[in-house]
This record gives sequence, C-alpha cells and structure tokens, in this order.
Amino acid sequence: MSAEDPTRPVVARAVLPVSDTTEVLPLYLDGEPDTVGFDILGRHSLRVDAGRTVSFGSYFNAFPASYWSAHTGVREVRLTVRIRGAGGVVRVMRSDPEARPMLVEERGITDVREEQFDLGLDGFDDGGCYWFDLVADDDGLVFDGADWTVAASRPAGTASVGMATFNRPADCLSQLDTIARDPTVLAVLDRIIVVDQGTDLVTAQAGFEDVARSLGDRLVLVRQANLGGSGGFSRAMAETLDRGESDYVLLLDDDAICEPEAIVRAVRFADYASAPTIVGGGMIHIDARTVLYAQSEQWDTRIGWVDLNRADAYDHDFARTPFRSTPFAHRLHRSDFNGWWMCLIPVEVLRAHGLSLPLFLKGDDVEFGLRAKAGGVATVSVPGIALWHLGWGGKAPTRTWEAYFLHRNRLIGELLHSPQRRPHLVVAHSFFGDLKPLLTLQYSAVRLRALAIRDVLDGPESLLRRLATRAGEVRALWAGFADATTVDPAAHAVGTGRVRAVPSGRAAQAVLLARLWMRQLLVPAAGSSRTRPDAHVKADELSWSTFTQIDSALVDTPDGAATVWYRRSRGATVRALGRSIRLHALLWWRWPALARRFRGAAAELSSPRQWAEIFAEHS
Repeated sequence: MSAEDPTRPVVARAVLPVSDTTEVLPLYLDGEPDTVGFDILGRHSLRVDAGRTVSFGSYFNAFPASYWSAHTGVREVRLTVRIRGAGGVVRVMRSDPEARPMLVEERGITDVREEQFDLGLDGFDDGGCYWFDLVADDDGLVFDGADWTVAASRPAGTASVGMATFNRPADCLSQLDTIARDPTVLAVLDRIIVVDQGTDLVTAQAGFEDVARSLGDRLVLVRQANLGGSGGFSRAMAETLDRGESDYVLLLDDDAICEPEAIVRAVRFADYASAPTIVGGGMIHIDARTVLYAQSEQWDTRIGWVDLNRADAYDHDFARTPFRSTPFAHRLHRSDFNGWWMCLIPVEVLRAHGLSLPLFLKGDDVEFGLRAKAGGVATVSVPGIALWHLGWGGKAPTRTWEAYFLHRNRLIGELLHSPQRRPHLVVAHSFFGDLKPLLTLQYSAVRLRALAIRDVLDGPESLLRRLATRAGEVRALWAGFADATTVDPAAHAVGTGRVRAVPSGRAAQAVLLARLWMRQLLVPAAGSSRTRPDAHVKADELSWSTFTQIDSALVDTPDGAATVWYRRSRGATVRALGRSIRLHALLWWRWPALARRFRGAAAELSSPRQWAEIFAEHS
C-alpha cells in the first residue's frame, strides 16, 4: 500500500477477508469464488482471472455517499485504484435509493496503473453509494488496493477504545489481538482501555503477554467490581476524559469480532461530520455471518420500544440477496440510538451530556442516544461500519434474569424522554408485555418485570444503592423458578400432548386466545403435569398458543444449550395477573411525579463526578 498523503486522508479502504473467506465473502465482494473467478491474495489484493468481472459493490466495500453527503461538509471524494495487468477495465458505478446501478466512468487498463476518479457527492439526498468493478481481459489482472480519500479540511482525530469485559477473557483477548495486528487501526488509537469486572481475568489468558507487548503503552487495564455494561463503559469514558488525549471514545463489546477497517472509518467519518456526531456500527450475526441483524435503529416514542416494524430493517442476509440488489442498504436512514457493541462518541458530547446512567445493563445505550438526540447530537449508523456479535435471538434476554433490567431501564428511559405527560400506550404496552409470558408459563419473567416496576416506583435514588447488588439478587430470584431451572430431557418420559400452532386469521386467533385465558384462570392444571411433561417444544416453536391443550412441557433454550420444564399453575397465573394490574395502575397514576424526579436527578447520576465516587467505592 502506498504512503498516505496528509493532504488527502484515507477515509475508507477496500478490504478483503483473509479467514472464513467463503462464509463472509458476500459482505466484501459480489459473487462466489467458483462462479466469479478470482483469488484473494491478501487483505487488500486479489487476482482476477481472464475474462472475469469482480464487483466491489458490497456491504463493506461500497462507499456510503449519501451518508457523507448528508452528515459531512465533504462535497467530493477521490477513488484511487491500483492495478497490475496488460489489459482490462475499471468501472466506477453509483446507485440511487432503489439500488439501481448507473455507470459513472469506465477506463481501460494498459499497464501497471494507479487510476484516480474524482467523484461528486451531489444527488445523494435520499440514498445511494459508489463502488467499482474490475473486468479482466484475456491475461487477467492483479488488484493491489483501493482508497477513498477527501481533501483535508481539519486535523485528523484519534480515539480511545473502551472495552468492558466480564468473564469472557478469551473473547476479549481475541478482540485485542485483532486490533494489535492492524497498523492502520493502531494509527488512529491512543489507548485501548479494558475494564475487567470479572473473576476470570483476561490477563491470565495464554497469549496475553504477547498481545500486551504488541499494544505497548496503548493498552490500559482497569480492575473494578462488576458494575455492568454501564459501569464498565462509563469507566472507559471517564478514563478517556481524564487522559485528555483523544477526540473520541469507541465502545466495543468484548465478545464481538471486529472488522478492523470499520474502526478507522468510524473515526474519519466523525472527523468530517458537520457537527459532533455519534457514529454507530451495525451488528452482523456471529452465528450467521452474512446476516446483518441491525443498523440504523429507531425508537417508537408511542410505546417506548425499538421500532421493529420497519420493512427489511432486521436480519438481512447478503448471501441470499446481495448488496447491489438490496434497496434498503442503499437508502439514507436516520438513527435514534446505536448499540454499544460498537459506538464512537465524541468526548465533547460526554462533557456536555454526561456518561451512562448507572443502569447496570440493558437500555443504557438507548437512553444515552435519546439523551444526546434531545441535546441536538445526531447518531449516524454508517453502512460499512459493523462487527459480528451474537444476535439477541440467541441471547433471549426476555427469558433470563436480564428481563428485569430490560424492563426497568426501558421504563426509566421513558420517564426521562417521553414527550407525553402520562404516556398511556407505554404503560399499556408494558402491561400487555406481561401477558405473553403468562400464557407461555414463564412466571419468572413476569415476576422480574414486577420487581422492575417496583424499583422504578422507588425513584432514581435507588439506582446507586442497588447498582452493585441488584444483579445478584435478581439472578437468585430468577433461579428459584421452574422455568429457569435446567433439566436433563433424557431423564423424563414425555407424554403425547398436542401442541397447537397459532391459527391463521384474526377471528380464529381471538377465539383461541379467549379460550386459553379462561383455561389459564379457571381450570386447575392436571396433577400428572407435575410429574411428567406433556410435550417437548423447540425454542422457535414456543408461542402463546403452545399451552392451549397441555399443562407442562420441556422447552429448549434459544441457544439450544439446555432444556427447562415449564409447568402451568392456575394460582401463579392469577397472582401474577393481579399484581401486574395493580403495579401498572400505580405506575400510570404516579408517572408525572416520577418523571419529574428522574429528570431532576439524571444529570447528576450520569456526571463524571458521580461516577468517580462510584469507582472509588467499587475499585
């Protein structure tokens, strides 16, 4: 690769996978090796076979022109392509919001060449991107890299990485090793701050010393008690602020697999943003590596929940429908927040708006994004900036002890940011959220959600008091429920009960739902269901209609690693439903006063000074 011109900083490089090539290739190039005809030679180079065409119109290699046009002051980008070969063609392409391709320019290759294309960023108001294709002649060609550069108009910024880890030392070390091996990434990083809150320490891992030696004084290790993601990431934010070296802090999950180039792209996009901007990264499924789980997430302010009803917004598989044929991937989208699996935050935003709230985990990233948005700071989730992470379907937080934090913190976020004095739909959505787990016999989830509401009713003062202890208490409460206790399915003879699927048609669903509620509330469970499960249900088969005709079942966990035994209890259902009605009525009545208390305390709770006191107490 050629030396970087300081007057034209590189804001994105064409990259290629060097491991798991076949699996992840659709994210980098359009096509498969056996049908397109090329060989990957390295991270930035490949050989194109004679007479073949290779397209860089892909998730990781298309240039997101519409995002640069909308959110930066840059009006022109230069593409430089380095090629060796006796002949061939370079085609520069652009798209519109419907992913329709248009030829911008085509040049023949006659020798060892470095072709440059100056490309305007006008006409991308609603979406569109640039990319290039390589067409080899009868002798083939070798691609030696491509850069997207802009005219330098401000000093290049640097970032500190903040990584909170809890008993995932091997994953954390792997993430550090990935960063340490990429010099282009190290060039934009001041520090890599690892906040280890576990008992199985990353420093005890085989190979740690080698990675630490590679990173040198960039690596900063911090040990503290387990304060959750909010405490770990806030410590990294505070360390970054105190050191005063970096323009940004980049939050990364410890158990993710990073595309290193994405780190550089995030920093450079933030450098040229027209105003201080939070730059978010997308999440690609770690167990389905061509599936983009989420990018540009939005918040439904009516119900206080993630907007899940946007067509094509989740779980798009680029192996099935390539980037060039996916309009959603070419359109310009807004973001209300970005998950802290990968999120770059300017330090001036931290100074103006504080650190995380002490929420332990779940929803701290949403609340921060909404808080920043209210203060005029945009979050931009840029295509081509992403990492691999376990999707929420595999973690299923609503079926674990994390259901408490998910619900409590969602309500706190709405108390802080809902535009309504008394948001009826938020409270109703919360209440109806208790009904499905009741119908599916997940009594632990409903109990934890009730505890979450009780803690919200206690007010903001309880957050600090319970920060270091509530997780342990919640886990202990959850573990006492049958639907949280794993069993050996081989040790139980399963009955022949019929598991009914959700019927088609709204009328049929309404009738079945009414009958199911009558059965749950009025008919005691059969005594045999306590000693023998009526059926065995796979995780993806569990629905509200499952227990229409049975009273118990073995149910696989979403990750398939364990099995639990769900058992119906009429008494537990009646008690839980009554408790839910009472608590939601109280929440609705007290909402305006609670909102005033939380909003009055939020700035202090998220302040660096308050977090400094917390760290001093729990280090």
